[in-house]
Amino acid sequence: MRYLTAAALFAFLAAMAGCGSPEPLAPGPATCYSPPNNEQLKQKASEFHNKESNAKVSGEQVPLQFLDMEGKAVDLASFRGTSNVLLVVVKGLPQTTSEPYKGQFCPGCLAQVNALAANYDKFKAKDTEILMVFPGPTDSVGQFLADGHVDGTGDNLKLPFRLLRDTDLNAVTALGISGDLARPSTYILDKKGNAVFAYVGAAGAGTTDRPSVQALLDRLDKLNAKK
Repeated sequence: MRYLTAAALFAFLAAMAGCGSPEPLAPGPATCYSPPNNEQLKQKASEFHNKESNAKVSGEQVPLQFLDMEGKAVDLASFRGTSNVLLVVVKGLPQTTSEPYKGQFCPGCLAQVNALAANYDKFKAKDTEILMVFPGPTDSVGQFLADGHVDGTGDNLKLPFRLLRDTDLNAVTALGISGDLARPSTYILDKKGNAVFAYVGAAGAGTTDRPSVQALLDRLDKLNAKK
């Protein structure tokens, strides 16, 4: 009688469950999902775009008060006069039960946090501070950073900017970007606190409908040139 190795047994059970080999950055059921590697994240980020603003946000709509993951207060008004602010809202951990993304992070969100972290110094050189909002429950933040390769372990970058809480989705609601838990959205605030760029992405779990790093850097060059 032939006996299956542990690896072969796992593969057999996965196949029986309908898992197979998932496409890169397009995970299937949670039992089959493997976090993307750095090259896959870079490939996904290369699919981001340079589209113009598709939303209008008044100063009153942009929430100013947040807590970071350590419970420290972050006031966006404190950056006025000194820094532009790139405010990015990711999807958090989707709560849907109707898609195979249940319990898995949006691939575009992982690629975005990785790309922004890798280019943080370029934004700082343009007088810009990056702040990222993680909506919904925060108990999965550690996994989000690990899957985005920005948790500071091994060869991973350590996230160089602050990750903000929106546990009760107050910021998501104020910005009008609700959508399991949020639609991926990007805002540039100038040094006066005005929202000079706003892009709200599509609601799909694996969306790449968000500005590229280069597109954002180019917009900041134009903004700074107006001084």
